Amino acid sequence: MKSKDLNPREKEIMDLLWKNTEAMTSTDMLEKLDPEKWNKLTVFRTINSLIKKEFIIVNGFEQYNTQYARKFTYAMSKEEYLAKRMKEDGMGIKSLSSIALAFMGNELPKDKKERKELIDDLQNIIDELKSEK
Repeated sequence: MKSKDLNPREKEIMDLLWKNTEAMTSTDMLEKLDPEKWNKLTVFRTINSLIKKEFIIVNGFEQYNTQYARKFTYAMSKEEYLAKRMKEDGMGIKSLSSIALAFMGNELPKDKKERKELIDDLQNIIDELKSEK
């Protein structure tokens, strides 16, 4: 994965792909984007830029009349992207607990179910780290 950041247009396309569970064609994207900011050419150029930066990949084809359109999906999850950015900014695994506390902002989920899910997720991470020894 090349070490490049996303510009605002690329981030908008990535957010769209991250929110969708299935791969999308450029036409699918264009239908969901603001028509005052986007047209076929800007979507095409942004997709090509994201492919070049290795943020998205072709994940199949869809037939439109007599032609085929490429379907795209993300090459890394949003969480993987943000973790990569933090690493590039000098954050390491030792910063994980500080990041978690800062992210929660000293405000744990009040709902017991959400709180249990958070504890279970954190426990799974701890168990995985312990098993790697």
